[in-house]
Parts: sequence; structure tokens; C-alpha cells
Amino acid sequence: MKSILFFAFMLSVNLNYAQSKKEQIANLSLRLDSMLVILSSERIAHEKEIKEANEKINALEERIRTNKSIQVGPQNWMAENLSVSTFRNGDLIPQAQSDEEWQEAGFNKQAAWCYYNLSIDNLNIEVKNYGKLYNSYALNDPRGLAPEGWRLPTEGDWGTLENHLFLAEKSLIDAFSSEGWTNGNAGTNTTGLNFQPAGWRDVGCGGLGEDMCFWAYQSPVAESTPYVSLFFDENYAGTLVNHTTSWIMGFNVRCIRE
Repeated sequence: MKSILFFAFMLSVNLNYAQSKKEQIANLSLRLDSMLVILSSERIAHEKEIKEANEKINALEERIRTNKSIQVGPQNWMAENLSVSTFRNGDLIPQAQSDEEWQEAGFNKQAAWCYYNLSIDNLNIEVKNYGKLYNSYALNDPRGLAPEGWRLPTEGDWGTLENHLFLAEKSLIDAFSSEGWTNGNAGTNTTGLNFQPAGWRDVGCGGLGEDMCFWAYQSPVAESTPYVSLFFDENYAGTLVNHTTSWIMGFNVRCIRE
């Protein structure tokens, strides 16, 4: 009988001990879960602060960039390619960070921008300085792609630029960048306009180091959007040609002061 009672007592102790261990583990698990929630919340808050700080820095950079201008005849051109990520009213312009996102924006008739190589992660400073590539829906969005005090150039504006360079005994070569070319050519950039061979995109990207393409605004908006390509011809002269294309393309933008 004593043996049975002793066995029962030991079993009870073991069960209580096991129960106690189980409760300790459960409590520890709850504490760990709580700590993970706190750490996750702090990480999210920290990431949000970093994102907001970067957005403020980018907005400041955009304002600085778009404040520079070059006078050519009666026109006052933006000195660098447009690089805004918001419309004039402050609404965000979505960034496409993959070929699929770029195509989806076009299919849905939505504004989008991207860098030449799409991703910020592998973005080099040279490409970033070339400005952003925009689709035609960004160009024609009623919220306004051009910053306050600027407007989008038409084909006529591009033609006027070419004519006034000629009248000043200059050519587009004097507006082309002296650096960044991979085709053996180079401009003089004596005008300071610094048109760079920033390339273009459709489904993928191309033309970096060789081609310059800029959107031209048209109102009312048609299915095909005009753009101009600037290039060296066989006589080493600068040439401007008018084209039209669809939403799939992404080009740079230069603005003119209103």
C-alpha cells in the first residue's frame, strides 16, 4: 500500500512538473511572439521613417533640378531631363519596376515612369542623372506632368528650338552632350542643354549611349503620341525627326517655362 501511495505521489509530482514545464514553454512562446511583434512594429516604423526621408530628399532634388533653365531665342528650356515622381497636384506617379508592371500600366491606361534599367537597387548614378522615362499616359494625364511654371513642349516647340540654334549659328550638335556616347560620336554642349543619349524603353530598354527620344505634347490627345528623336546623321550633323508612337514606349521629357 505504501508503495502504491509513493508511486501515486511521484506520478503526481512528475505530472505537475511536466505541467509546469509546459506552462513555462507556453509563456515563453507568448513572450517571444510579443517581442517579435514589437520588433516588427519598430522595424516597420523605422522603414517608414527612412522612406519618408528619402521621399523628402527626392522631392528637394526634383525642385532643384527643375529650377535650372537654358535660354534659346524666345524659349526657356529645362536644363535637364524631367525627373519628377509626382504630378503637379502632388499625386504620386507609379514607378514600374519590372517589364510586367510597365506593360500592365499601359494596358490599364495608367501613368507610369521608370529608370532605364527599371530597378533602383542596381541603379547607377549615370542613368539616374539622365532623368526618368515616362509613358504617354503620364504625359497626357490631366493632373499635369510638368511642374508648376513649366509646360510640355509640342513638335512645334522642338522645331523652333532647332531654328533658333541655326539663327545663332549653332546646331543640335551644340546641344548634344559631350559625354556618354558609345557610337563614336559626341556633341559640344556649348548651349548647356546637354541632351544625353539616355535611350528609351518599350517592353525592354535600348539605345543607351546612342539614342535620344523626347515626348512632344499634343492636344487634343490622340491614340498615337508624337515624339522627336535627335541623332547624328552621316555627315556628323545633328538631326531632329518627328514621329508618333503608342503607350508601350517610354521616353524622356524636357519642359519649357510657361
